[in-house]
Amino acid sequence: MRIARLLRTHLRHFTLALAACAGSASAERVEPPLELLYAPGNVLVAGPLVEINPAGRLVFKRKDVLGGKPKPPELIDVRVPADILADVRIGERYVFGYTNLRPDPRRPTSLVVNPDGAALIASIGLEPALFRDTPEARAILAAGRSEHGRESRHLFDLLLKALAGKDRALQVLAAGEFAQEPEFGERLREDGGQAAIEKAVRDAATSPGVRTTLLVAAATRPADFGEWWADAARRIVADTPVDGYAFAAGDLDGLVLAALELLDKQGTDNSPEALKRWVWSSNPLLAEKSNLMLWRHSPALARSAIQQALADPKLPEKTRKFLNDHLRRLDRLDAGSTARKEGTG
Repeated sequence: MRIARLLRTHLRHFTLALAACAGSASAERVEPPLELLYAPGNVLVAGPLVEINPAGRLVFKRKDVLGGKPKPPELIDVRVPADILADVRIGERYVFGYTNLRPDPRRPTSLVVNPDGAALIASIGLEPALFRDTPEARAILAAGRSEHGRESRHLFDLLLKALAGKDRALQVLAAGEFAQEPEFGERLREDGGQAAIEKAVRDAATSPGVRTTLLVAAATRPADFGEWWADAARRIVADTPVDGYAFAAGDLDGLVLAALELLDKQGTDNSPEALKRWVWSSNPLLAEKSNLMLWRHSPALARSAIQQALADPKLPEKTRKFLNDHLRRLDRLDAGSTARKEGTG
């Protein structure tokens, strides 16, 4: 269940990031993470964690208010994603962004007080808005407080350092900022950013969510990020383990699915052998997408891949069920096509 939930999250973020990076006039703008943290209605606070509620809530003691009004209470109780509860420690100091508002169900463009109480902000680059209170985090947040600071060379350099660092939350923030802040385009082209972004995307040790965000950005803004994205996406499809990797490695399924979607959307050619290996995936979404792309190379090859996978006793059961259903659909389509040809013959 946790893997499925994370995959849905990555797919949602992939869709949002694709719209944001493409700059579609019809798409709702997704604010860069630092701009969102300081947006009206949001509050940014530093303080120690004093309570962990297993139901999905954290209680912090207010120490420093870094942004937002009105002044928050001394104890701040916020809702959080349940899967981060194991990663926090009572007594440790954090910087966190939260809001008491939510979209008005009657007028989605308006905000109303959330009857369920405060919640951590969650968006691309903020998954959620919770950081260890370190000098590195403070420096990035201070530089991002103003519009001038968010476009500065100083912040750009801090983000490049965070992207190559070990603090995952700051890595995620840096990736979101590079992907969604168009003012960094010139710096990426001229100040060494392209090579750093490419290195992060190609590095298997980088968080899969970070790689996904930056890969989408590079594919939709190659003038800013460089022309390397298609080769990187093909390598992700060809080299990422189909199964057997530890969950601690992160949601690699989401990364591979994003790579397939981008390659397909851009009409980029793919190796049939690289596509074929994902028909064995334990994730039916990957099995489906790879087989549909394989079908465009050769219907016979796609059908053969399904039959080979079904003959493998180690094939994951949920993938077996999907492929059986998929093969029956193909059989019906072939039968209908044959009948139409005979009827016109």
